[in-house]
Amino acid sequence: MHFSTELYEASRPIFAATLAHPFLQGIAQGELPRDAIVRYVQQDELYLNTYCRVYAKALACADTDEHMRDFYDRVGLLLEGEHEAHDNLLQVAAVRPDERGTSAEKLPTLHHYESHLLAVAATSDFGAIIAAILPCHWLYVDLARNIVNKVQPGPDHPFSTWLSFYASDDMKASLDRLLNMLDRRAAIANEEAKAFMRTAYMTSCYLEYRFFDMAYRGESWLPANSTLDSGRRDCDV
Repeated sequence: MHFSTELYEASRPIFAATLAHPFLQGIAQGELPRDAIVRYVQQDELYLNTYCRVYAKALACADTDEHMRDFYDRVGLLLEGEHEAHDNLLQVAAVRPDERGTSAEKLPTLHHYESHLLAVAATSDFGAIIAAILPCHWLYVDLARNIVNKVQPGPDHPFSTWLSFYASDDMKASLDRLLNMLDRRAAIANEEAKAFMRTAYMTSCYLEYRFFDMAYRGESWLPANSTLDSGRRDCDV
């Protein structure tokens, strides 16, 4: 069994739970709360900045010229941003340009996800970096293709552009190259290295689910039902 197949089997429950999440069901049904769309795009545009930096580290660690060229191209695409998919969401939500910007506060899940990716990139080798970045690409392709197969959205579907972007043959081909890179590295890795790759992968899978949940339900740095006022508590000493 390929290492990537092993990872997919381990993460299948997370993939299924993500597909069943109200955010993705909203994409499928063509209805999402405006606040969820705005929150998602704001946090995702911040996330993509970090994702691009991690791709750049993968380029620096790549073990072949072919892999270096692949990540060089990926970095270029990320610098352009996933505007096609984001623009579709924002058009549906009738979002003003000033609501899109990257000046939004980073919410806890985004902060956790970025910290995880940056830690792997700073301390690990090419294989572990691939494992950490893989769920973002794999999950989106899997989700979009699942929805397209079930819903068969036409051009009048509100999120047809978002779905066609992630379900495209180009995205699938790009994913297949990542899977091939991972399997090649795993074939020469020892058990300790493969265990770390599994952990990096599963952590990113879980945080992908949390990202959609954060966008749909909202998050705060303050505890629920907090009496904190502007981050401070009055204390009697």
